[in-house]
Amino acid sequence: MSTHTLKSKRRHPDTKRIRIEVGHITFELSPKDKTFALIAGEAATAKDRRPLFTGFIEKGMDAQLRQVAFQFKMIEQGYE
Repeated sequence: MSTHTLKSKRRHPDTKRIRIEVGHITFELSPKDKTFALIAGEAATAKDRRPLFTGFIEKGMDAQLRQVAFQFKMIEQGYE
């Protein structure tokens, strides 16, 4: 069961959830069950703020996210 759904948040409000906003997307991480959710961060209505995607945090994802961050940095600096 995902700890990222509205129902779960109401049932377990004290569960630790780490929220990190990146542009228009919010990453929500749950250390307890090692899961994550991607949420539309600037959604106008509550129904649109539900997770777009959820999944388990797997080995190697940190390196993949660093690759994405590196590409963002290169684009920001004008390199391709």
